Amino acid sequence: MKIIPYFLLMASSSFAAVDFDTQIKPIFDKHCIKCHGPEKQKSDLRLDSRESILKGGDLGEPGAHPGHPEKSTIIEFISLDPDDDEIMPPKGDPLTAEQIALISTWIKEGALMPEKKIAKKEKLWSLQQVKKTSIPPGESNPVDAFLAAKLKEKNLQFSQQADPVILLRRLHTVLIGILPSPQEKDTFLAQWVQDSNKAYENKVEELLASPHFGERWAQHWLDAIRWAETSGSESNLYRNRSWEYRDYVVRSFNEDKPYKDFIVDQIAGDKTGYPRATGFMVAGPHVPPATVGQQESAIAEARYDRLDQTLQTVGASMMGMTLGCARCHTHKFDPIKIGDYYAILANFQDLEYGIRKPELPGHTNPAKAEAKYLKLIREHRKTLSLDSWKEMWNDRYEAHIPRNNVTALRITALNGDMAFDEMEVFDQNYKNHMPQAKLSTNLESDKNNVELLRDGEIGYFFAFKGKNKGETPELLIEFNKAIKLQSISFSKDRKAKLNTSYLTPEKWMTELAKYKIEYKTNDGKWHLAIKNTQTEKDVEELNELIAKQLKYGIQYEFLGRFIDPVVTHVLKRGSPNTPGAEVAPNGLAEITPTLNMTSQTPGPERRLTFAKWLANKDNPLTARVMVNRLWYHTFGNGIVSTLSDFGNAGTKPSHPELLDFLANEFVGNNWSTKQMLRTFVLSRAFKQDNKPKVDALRLDAGNRLLWRFAPKRADAEVIRDSILKLSGKLNNKIGGPSYRIHNVKRRYGMWKVEDNYSEKTWRRMLYQERMRGVDDRMFTAFDFPDCGQVVSKRPQSTTPLQALNLMNSQFMINQCNLIADQAQSKDIDESIRTVFMLIYNRQPAEIELAMSRKILKTEKLNILVRALLNSNEFIFIQ
Repeated sequence: MKIIPYFLLMASSSFAAVDFDTQIKPIFDKHCIKCHGPEKQKSDLRLDSRESILKGGDLGEPGAHPGHPEKSTIIEFISLDPDDDEIMPPKGDPLTAEQIALISTWIKEGALMPEKKIAKKEKLWSLQQVKKTSIPPGESNPVDAFLAAKLKEKNLQFSQQADPVILLRRLHTVLIGILPSPQEKDTFLAQWVQDSNKAYENKVEELLASPHFGERWAQHWLDAIRWAETSGSESNLYRNRSWEYRDYVVRSFNEDKPYKDFIVDQIAGDKTGYPRATGFMVAGPHVPPATVGQQESAIAEARYDRLDQTLQTVGASMMGMTLGCARCHTHKFDPIKIGDYYAILANFQDLEYGIRKPELPGHTNPAKAEAKYLKLIREHRKTLSLDSWKEMWNDRYEAHIPRNNVTALRITALNGDMAFDEMEVFDQNYKNHMPQAKLSTNLESDKNNVELLRDGEIGYFFAFKGKNKGETPELLIEFNKAIKLQSISFSKDRKAKLNTSYLTPEKWMTELAKYKIEYKTNDGKWHLAIKNTQTEKDVEELNELIAKQLKYGIQYEFLGRFIDPVVTHVLKRGSPNTPGAEVAPNGLAEITPTLNMTSQTPGPERRLTFAKWLANKDNPLTARVMVNRLWYHTFGNGIVSTLSDFGNAGTKPSHPELLDFLANEFVGNNWSTKQMLRTFVLSRAFKQDNKPKVDALRLDAGNRLLWRFAPKRADAEVIRDSILKLSGKLNNKIGGPSYRIHNVKRRYGMWKVEDNYSEKTWRRMLYQERMRGVDDRMFTAFDFPDCGQVVSKRPQSTTPLQALNLMNSQFMINQCNLIADQAQSKDIDESIRTVFMLIYNRQPAEIELAMSRKILKTEKLNILVRALLNSNEFIFIQ
C-alpha cells in the first residue's frame, strides 16, 4: 500500500469535524462519481453510500478504513505521484493537497455520511435458482411439449418424420460417432417394418449401451477442457500417461456415472477413490517450471498462470462462466468480483502441474503388483552376499551400501562438476533420513542450495548443480545420529524419464562412475562405498524384479501433484508482486456467500468442499450448463448458444422454461447423462426431417426453435472413424496408450507428423496422441481443435482443403483401395450398388447408377469410392 505523506496526515488535525455533505460530497461529485457512482463502478468501487465505501472495490480492501486513512485505498490512490498511471482521479487532474488532507480527516473521524440504501440489481438469470416449470399440454415427450408451444407462438410446427435410414445414421453419429454398416441397416429396417417405434427404441438402447458411446461423449468433454498430451507453449513437452485421464472419462460416460460424482472425482479424486480423474485440473496448457528461469518474480507469475489455466477449465466446463476475466479486476459484465476469482483459486492452492503416482485402491491390479514386487525385491536384497551394488529404477539410481553405524555420507564429483535432482537416503527399515540430515556443499553456483535436494519437487532439472574450480566439488550429508544405512537414491533429472518415457536415456544414466560415494562411521573414519558402473551378475535377477515392478506397478502419471497450500491474497492487477487482502477458499459469493473455510483449511478439504458445492443440486449453474451441453451435441445448437458463457456477454436461453425443466429432470434422475440423451433422441424434434421450409426460414433462419433437424457437417473423428469401419479395418480396442502419428521428439524439438495412415493408426481418432498446437496434416482441416483454447463448439467451416484431403491424402487413398477391394465384383452394377450401400446405406438412383458406370469406364472402383466419400451425404449429419 502507498505510504501516505506525513504532512497530509498531520494536516488533517487542523480541521474541525468534517461534514460529508458540504465538504466531501462536492469533491466526490466533481471528481469521482462519474466512474464510481450509480451508473458505473470501475474497479467495483462505489462512493455514493457508506456501506459500499467501507466494503471497498475489487482489491478486497476497504475504500475507507474508519480511523485509519493510511489503510484506506481511497487515500492510497488519490495520493499517488501525478505521473503514476493509476492515480485517481485520472487524466492529469489530481486532487489538491488540501482536498486529500480533508478526505483523510473525514476517514480518521469515522467516514461518517448520511445513510443511503442502494437498490440491488436483479440477479443474472443463470445465477437465479432453477425454477420448477410445468409441462405444456399436447405432447407425450416433455421436450416436444416445450418446443411445440414455442413454435405455435410463431405459427410454426414440427417437420414430418425423417426417413428411417436417415434416422439410423443420425442416431449412430450422435450417440456413438460411427456410421452404421449395411448389416446394421438391414437389421434395423427389418425390425422397423414390424414395429417402427419399438425398432427405434431398441436401437437407442443398443447405442446407449455400446462401449463406443463413452468414446463419442468423452471427446465432447475433452474439447471443452482443452485436454491434450503435451504442455503447449514453446517447449510443448510430453505428458506421460496422461491418457489415463482420457480413459477415466470414457469409462464414466459408459457407466453413466452421475454427473455430480463426475465433477467431484475430477476435483477431489484423490479423496474419492478416482485419482486419475484429477487429470481434469491440469488438462489445459502450461509453461513447465524448468523453462521459466530462476527469477523469483517470474517463478511466482508462472505459478499463478498455471492456476489460472485450472480456473479457466473449471469455469468454462462446469460453471459456464468466464472466471479468467476477473484475475486483474472485477468482471466487466458478470457478478464475479476479483475477490471471487482468488477465493475460487484458493481451492486449488495445493495443486501443481506435474506427475505423481495415483492413489489407487489396494484391490487394483497395479497396486497389487506394486506390493508383490516390492516385497520380492526386499527379500531378494537380503540374499545378496555383496557389500554394495547398483539398482536401476528408471528415474533414478539407487546405490545400496548396507552398513551399520553410518554417521555421514560424502559424494565427490570426479570430473569437476555435480548435478542432482531430488535425493533420498534410506535406512534398513526404508525410512528416508534426508529430511533430518545436515547438508552442506563447497559448490560455487546459483543452484547450490542444498535444500533443493530434499524439497520434494521432483523434476526441476538438476535443481542442485555447480562446479568448484578451486577444489573437488563435494556434497556432505550428516545424520543427527548413526543409522543402519541401506541405500542412497539420486539422479540428475528424475522428471525427464518419468514425464517423457520414450526419450532415450541421457549420458548421466551411464555415468555413476563420475561420483565417488563414501560413508563415515562412529570412529570418524571415511570408507569407500561404491564407484563402479558394472551391474554384477548377482543382481541381474534383482534388476529383473525391479523392471517388472516398474512395468506392472503403480506408474507416475501426469495428473497434477499436490503441495502444501499457501495463504491466498487478492493480487492487484493480477500480479503476485502486489498482494492485497487475504481471501479464504470459497465458491462464487453471488450464489453462496461462504463455504466456511479458512486459509488454514487443508488443500484436499478445500477441493472436496468446492467440488461438492459445484455438484450441489441447488447450484443454479451446474445442471443448466451440462444439460445445455448435451442438448447442443444432440441438436446442433444450444438452448444457450454460448455453451461456456452463461453470463451477460453470452446469449440468453431460447427456451428458458425448457432449460430449467431439463436441469430439474437431470438432477431428479440422479444426474444421468444417458437418461437425458434418451429423452432427447426419442423426441419428435430429433426425429424430424431436415428439409428447409420457406416460411420457417423467414421467421427462424437459424433454426433455434427447432422446426427441423438442421444438417450439420460431421466432426473430423466421425468422418475418419466411419471410413475405417467401412473398410473393415477399424480397431475397436477401448482405452490404453494413444497411437502416435508424430516423431519421437527430443526435448525442445518440434513435433512432426511421420505416419498418419498406416495400420498402427487404425484405431478411433480419440486415441490419436493429442499434441497441442500440432497440425495432423489431414483432419485439422475439418476444424479438429489444437487444444490451446476451450472449444465447447467446434467451428463448422467448409473449405477446398477439406475436399483435397478427402481425395488425395495417403490415408484416404489406402482406405478407398480397401473399400474398393471389398466391393469389387465382375458385375459393374453390383460393385456400384455395394459401394453405395456401404457408404450411404442405400441403393443408387438410376441416374447415379448411370453416372457411376460412366466413371468406371475410364477409372477404377477406388476413384468412385473417393468421390462418394467426398459428398455432402457422407460428411454431413442429415
